[in-house]
Amino acid sequence: MLLTRFISRRVALAALILAVTGIVGVGAVQGQSRQETLILASSIADYITNDPSRTFEFTSQIIDRAAYDTLVTVEPPDISAVRPRLATSWEISKDGKTYTFKLRPGVKFSSGNPLTAQDVRFSLRRLKHLKDQPSFFMDPVKDVEVVNDATVRIILTDPDSSFLAALSCVPCGIIDSKTVMARGGTDAEDGKEKDKATEWLNQNSAGSGPYKLVSFVKDVEAVLERNPGHWGPKPYFAKIIFKHVTSATTQKEMVERGDADIARDIDADTAATIKDGPKIKLVSGLSLNLVYLGLNNSSEVGKELADKRVRQAIAYAIDYEGLIKGLMRGGAEQPPANIPLGILGVDKSMARKRDVAKAKQLLTEAGHPNGFALKLNYWTRPLQGVSNEPLAAKVQADLAAVGIKATLEPKEFSVVVPEYRAGKVQMIIAEWTPDYLDPHPWADAFYKKGGPATKRVFYDNPKMNDLIANGIRETDPKKRGEIYREIVKLANDDVPWVPMIQAKVSYALNPGLKGFVYHPVWFVTLANLSR
Repeated sequence: MLLTRFISRRVALAALILAVTGIVGVGAVQGQSRQETLILASSIADYITNDPSRTFEFTSQIIDRAAYDTLVTVEPPDISAVRPRLATSWEISKDGKTYTFKLRPGVKFSSGNPLTAQDVRFSLRRLKHLKDQPSFFMDPVKDVEVVNDATVRIILTDPDSSFLAALSCVPCGIIDSKTVMARGGTDAEDGKEKDKATEWLNQNSAGSGPYKLVSFVKDVEAVLERNPGHWGPKPYFAKIIFKHVTSATTQKEMVERGDADIARDIDADTAATIKDGPKIKLVSGLSLNLVYLGLNNSSEVGKELADKRVRQAIAYAIDYEGLIKGLMRGGAEQPPANIPLGILGVDKSMARKRDVAKAKQLLTEAGHPNGFALKLNYWTRPLQGVSNEPLAAKVQADLAAVGIKATLEPKEFSVVVPEYRAGKVQMIIAEWTPDYLDPHPWADAFYKKGGPATKRVFYDNPKMNDLIANGIRETDPKKRGEIYREIVKLANDDVPWVPMIQAKVSYALNPGLKGFVYHPVWFVTLANLSR
């Protein structure tokens, strides 16, 4: 995920089901039965827009997921399986470039307008031509064709086996083209300059989802109401309210009092104070979020790091067990590469173990028997539930144990991120969260030549590029899994990155809430919740 999104999303759990049952009391919420009102206590400070074609911040993705349907979906527990949503079926051409979707009959938008293939074409073209953060979802798309009202054809420039999974994501939600065009929206190629619909979409919905947005006040609250014309099962909750609460302790207390049903920002310290009982229940699970060391491979900036043996030595020097069990207090796992556990082709057995003797041997072979000095950058705000200061100090101590002298250089996020993007940082502690549930976006970002993260550390291995190209073309899941295992193995040999932490996250729930299944991209499918 692009670094501009790091503040935005604290996402979790590959394939974890968190279900809780019980009874909750009844009160009144602004004339709506408390029984049928779901309240989430959460920071919504990451908000930028509710326009689904521009959305990439975490809060807006939760909201837009409830208001807009996608052609397909991916849901736990099997996050490798793409399932029908607005499309009831699809066919993929033999060359892997043409996807033909049959649309669900009888679907209407919240406006009452019928959903047709023209709306699909408009939505995907608008996403592409707005050229906003999530427009990359449409990078593989050459054209979108309307076959008839119930059939749409998407043509790719090249085969892309991850494309279906990408279509499940919120920015690919289908919007009411008539309503949006009436508000100044366009799918034309100059949409970046000409589209004027975002301001209206920030306060209103133009989707076919189970809910519709009726109010949004930045840093105060967001309100969703049930969409009476939704084509699917009627959601249990008539109203959903997001309350802006920045304090984890306050969020917890709201759940305990019955003033909220979900506390979404529970940190490790607050989680340690929660004991399951009749008023509150703690749920937690493994996220797909990564914390890693970036190692600049260039001789100009990385200097000694340009030698693969030095990068390997650094990877062997890190005390992973100390990070996980000590610093994270067991609230994390060690990922084997910058592709997280839970994703196709990745498992725990592939993770590196600390070996100080091996690290020293590699440094000697590389001509640095007495070690060397380098700079370690990190930003000053916390990441993935841990403060960067003790994490950086731990890495510094681990490297010192093999003779590498790391000078710590903390900087503000707004300062160090542009330097990192420009390839000017020698070594950095950074983080990444998922775009969509397929191994390709991680492989493409971290290991492919010219990838959004790869270019920051000047990594380029032709063999790796070929593996990634094969992975995106292969359609057989078993064969794809084998390809990504090879990618992980090669990544562990080249070490452009040192994966350190795959964080767990925690949430506090009212024990009466049923159907809570954590989603690693959009938090939870709100329409599945009930009491």
